[in-house]
Amino acid sequence: MRLGLSVILPLAVAAVAACPPALRAADSRVQMMRMRSESLNDPGHSVRVYLPPSYHDPTASDRRYPVVFLLHGWPGGDGNWSGQGRCADLLDSMSAQGEIPEMIAVMPNGNGVGTLGRSLWLNSADGKSRMEDFVANDLVAWTDSMFRTRADAADRVVIGLSDGGTGAFNLLIRHPERFGGAGSLSGRFRLEKGMGINPALAGSGDAARAFLNSNSPASQVESHADQLRKQHLYFSCGAGDENLDDNREFHALLTRLHIPHRYEEFKGGHGWGYWRNHLRESLKGLAGSMSR
Repeated sequence: MRLGLSVILPLAVAAVAACPPALRAADSRVQMMRMRSESLNDPGHSVRVYLPPSYHDPTASDRRYPVVFLLHGWPGGDGNWSGQGRCADLLDSMSAQGEIPEMIAVMPNGNGVGTLGRSLWLNSADGKSRMEDFVANDLVAWTDSMFRTRADAADRVVIGLSDGGTGAFNLLIRHPERFGGAGSLSGRFRLEKGMGINPALAGSGDAARAFLNSNSPASQVESHADQLRKQHLYFSCGAGDENLDDNREFHALLTRLHIPHRYEEFKGGHGWGYWRNHLRESLKGLAGSMSR
């Protein structure tokens, strides 16, 4: 949302107060963990992990699971999808109904060097926050080493909301060896200078404009069209969302390039009322065809 700092800071504080960590940590299906990240020079980066109902069943001890990586927006944190998004309830319900296979969900902290921790899920211009490298390299490797995953791109998808949706598509485009599909809810596909994008994150002046353009999914799809035609793409946007025109333009671009994808619009705006209610379509569109 295009809000001034005087508005954003109180809203961010209020959001944390409205959904305290104790509420999120109480869900035994979601573990709060810490991992070493060489890319971020962080010995204890926070990650939340949802394990499906059968994971600890002794009769399923040899079973391996596909993985969905869920990226939060800005301002935000790794507790958002399990807290405000209630993703554990949805994953349980959808797998029980046979809409998707049981999956492991990994929800990393994506805060970086931008104002109020904005990272855009990118490697920052100043080199101090290599968030893209963290997700594509450190996080994927850590997940495969810690849990019984299906360690191949065909069984990994990445889904994000707002900035996380932009990040999900960048990761899909740049790391096809890691991810087989990407989903976005209310993401932006052509980045512009705005609140939270400071010089540490993107540089200044012409350098910042060039940085944002080169990191815009819409600027990369044509050169990666052959690759994307083999991957799974899903995105949606609310009819009242400020990013609606951008999503429609991205849909038109993919259509012109004959890149298969699914795009949907639903009633709603840029907030948890939309994201919580429409994660289902992203999961079904990307993971519904995975083997059980």
